[in-house]
Amino acid sequence: MVTTVEEHRNWVAQGSVDASSRTYTSVKTALDRSAELRRFEYEVFLQGSYANSTNTRGDSDVDVVVMLTSAYMPETSRLSGAEQQKYESDRIPGTTSSRDFRAIVEHALHNYYDAGLVDPKNKCIKVKKRDGYVDADVVPAIQQRLFTSYPSTYGAGFIEGISITPLRGPRIVNYPKEQIKNGQAKNSRAGGNYKATVRQVKKLRRKAVSLGLLGADVAPGYLLECLVSNVPDELFVNNPSDRLYRVLAYLHNFSASGLHDAMWSGDQVHKLFVNDPGDHNQYTAERILNVLWDLL
Repeated sequence: MVTTVEEHRNWVAQGSVDASSRTYTSVKTALDRSAELRRFEYEVFLQGSYANSTNTRGDSDVDVVVMLTSAYMPETSRLSGAEQQKYESDRIPGTTSSRDFRAIVEHALHNYYDAGLVDPKNKCIKVKKRDGYVDADVVPAIQQRLFTSYPSTYGAGFIEGISITPLRGPRIVNYPKEQIKNGQAKNSRAGGNYKATVRQVKKLRRKAVSLGLLGADVAPGYLLECLVSNVPDELFVNNPSDRLYRVLAYLHNFSASGLHDAMWSGDQVHKLFVNDPGDHNQYTAERILNVLWDLL
């Protein structure tokens, strides 16, 4: 055994949220003070480990979504033919492009922060950390609607996601609110032990990196969280060491092809190794799980 029972127990602790909370409040204030942005309907919310309460000590940045809600991107593949025709006859094209909205968000951040703190990236706009704060990846997005029914404009059923248009590359669609909701439900069904287990696995990954067994970027927290979310609820027992063993034993038992076929993303909309926008590889995941298993 490379790791100890004491480590397994210590790894359940959530990292501090003080600096991330201050950072989120600061970014939201910067956006809400923008007269240009107030011309639109938008929503600001967290995604990622801080939103899901799976952050560990050492998780450095916070992901802040700025979602335009006065327009949306539609996905109608789940509708019947008649519903799709009805939707198309009712549809009114939006007037604000994703590029325009990103420019407005970036302008709001530049107006609030010192020039050296705002750094545009491909998928986000980074607000660099200063004392008492962490880095913030501010993600401009347009609301995505995955329609599940369409009897009429006002009676439509849909799953809400976000549509991100990077500076380079294709559009990215994900469903962070669904992942948050599903994680909360999973944690409740698992007796409050699901999120603690995600943190354990992330800490075990960090141990593997420190030993040179995995590269620092090989096993992102999102991938690990999604994998753990597929483990049956009854395996999340109360004993931390026993629980970590059972969860990893379950995942380690899958071949690469089995992972490809069975694993869902945390949003329960994407298949993790089929159409998740993170473009994850089941063979890499199999290798990661082998390394983590060998550390127990």
